[in-house]
Amino acid sequence: MPVKSQRRSRGRPRASEREAAQTRRALIDAAARLIAERGYRGTTVNDVAQRSGLSKGTFYWHFKTKEELLHAVLEERIDRPVMDLIARLKTASADEDMAPEASALLLALVTPGRETILLIHEYLALAMRDRGIRRRYLKRQAALRNALASGLDARARQLGAPSFSVATVDVATVYLNLGAALAVQRLIDPSSVPESLFGDTVALVYQGLVARATRDVE
Repeated sequence: MPVKSQRRSRGRPRASEREAAQTRRALIDAAARLIAERGYRGTTVNDVAQRSGLSKGTFYWHFKTKEELLHAVLEERIDRPVMDLIARLKTASADEDMAPEASALLLALVTPGRETILLIHEYLALAMRDRGIRRRYLKRQAALRNALASGLDARARQLGAPSFSVATVDVATVYLNLGAALAVQRLIDPSSVPESLFGDTVALVYQGLVARATRDVE
């Protein structure tokens, strides 16, 4: 009698893997809501477990500490969308306008509500007060900044632009902080930040850099 293969379809996760991913997501979602409501210091592991409907033991199966959970929340809610946009920036053809996608990223952070923006500000406040969190903040920001700078360099090559007089890592710093500031302002006063403002501003700055670099080599 032939033995049935135990090999599962490639790329299809086992039920246990799917359940683990769903449990991790439930903890991240609960933590995001609680930190936005109560702040990081005012949120306990017990609170997260209770809000997610899971046990404290389950929490510690997925995360060693509350700080580790905080960084997982930031990675899921903020870093991943930014990295997805950077990946698009690296592969977009020269005739594609990336400004609408930049604006779409900003709207994606704001549209679900104040949760993500409050997380960003809570994290900044923690980084200013807590040395350990500050070290991880600096490492995380450097990774985002360098990744965006790499995307900007790739875009410049696609456009055939000469080297900028301003380091692209500095341009990346401006873009990241501009996006965060505009997200806050749009949350408070949506009418003051039109949907296209971030993308249009990013494009204007970039076009100015290209124009200056082109002028300098002429």
